[in-house]
Amino acid sequence: MKSSLDVVTFGESMVLFAPSERETLESASAYHASIGGAESNCAIGLARLGYSVSWVSRVGRDPFGARVLKTIRGEGVDVSRVEMSDSAQTGLMFKEPGPGNTTRVFYYRRQSAAAALQLEQFDSLAAKYLFVTGITPALSDSNRKLTFDLVERFRAAGTKVAFDPNMRFRLWSPKEARIVFLDLARKCDLLIPSLAEAEILTGLAEPERMLDELRALGPPQIVLKAGDKGAWYADGAEHGFCPCHPVREIDPVGAGDAFCAGVLSALIDGQPLRDAVKRGAALGAFCVSTFGDYQGLPDRVGLEAFVEGSLIPGR
Repeated sequence: MKSSLDVVTFGESMVLFAPSERETLESASAYHASIGGAESNCAIGLARLGYSVSWVSRVGRDPFGARVLKTIRGEGVDVSRVEMSDSAQTGLMFKEPGPGNTTRVFYYRRQSAAAALQLEQFDSLAAKYLFVTGITPALSDSNRKLTFDLVERFRAAGTKVAFDPNMRFRLWSPKEARIVFLDLARKCDLLIPSLAEAEILTGLAEPERMLDELRALGPPQIVLKAGDKGAWYADGAEHGFCPCHPVREIDPVGAGDAFCAGVLSALIDGQPLRDAVKRGAALGAFCVSTFGDYQGLPDRVGLEAFVEGSLIPGR
C-alpha cells in the first residue's frame, strides 16, 4: 500500500534525562525522563499542527525503545516503519541546565540501533517533503549512504527535500561535515542552516554574503537561523529578515527543530517563504518558552491565538 504523507523524516531519537531540579548532573538525586531527537521533534511539531508525518528509525528492543515509540506515536506521528533491534540498544542523552539559559547535552549513542537504518524501511513511502538533517549521516557510514540514496529516491518521485545541517561536533569535525553538507545542499529544495553551519558551508561570516554563496549551490529556498537574533531568508522572488519573538527563554534546545516544523508547515500550505519564516519564528518562541525539546509546541488553535496576539507562550 502506498502511503501519501505531508512529510517523511528519519533519524535517531533517544531517551532524555534531565535533573528534576536545576542541578548539575553530578549532584542531582532525581531525574526527569522524556525523549528527544531533531527529526522526531520536527515531526511532533508538524503533527500537532495537523499534518501527516512519518518518522522512520530503529530503536532497541528495550524499555527505552518502547518509550520512544509510545511517545512519538502518542503525538500522532506515524511510526509504522520503525524497527526494533534485538542486538543494538536505544541511545540515551542527558541534559544539564547551565548558567542563565545555557544547556549542556551529553550523548550515549555509539553503535545504537539507529546507526543502522535500512533502505527497505522506506519502501512505498511518498510525501510532499523529505526532511533530512546532518545528524543521521554522521552516525555511521551506512547511514551516510542511506541518506543520499533516500534523497535521490524521493527526488525522483517528485518529493521536495528540506535539509537542516544540524551540526553535531561530537560526531564529526567541521571539515568532515562540510563535504556531506555541501553535497546535500546541492540536492535540496529548502536549505535551513544556522549561522554557524552556514559558516562551515561557505567560510563566510556575514549573513547576506552567506545567502548569496548558498544560493549559488542551487537550493531554490534558503533560511539562515540566527537564534534570538531572528532569521534571514532568500528565494527567487525576494530576500529579507524576520526578527524573533520577544519571549522569556527557558530552554533553547529544540528551537531549531520547531522552527523547521513551522517553515515546512507553511510551505505545505502554499505560503510564500517570508510567511513560512514568520511561522517558524512563532514555533521557535513556543519551544524556548518551556523546558523540553518539544513539549511547549502548539496545536493549530494555539498557533493562531499567538499570531492574533491573544496567547503568550509559556504563560
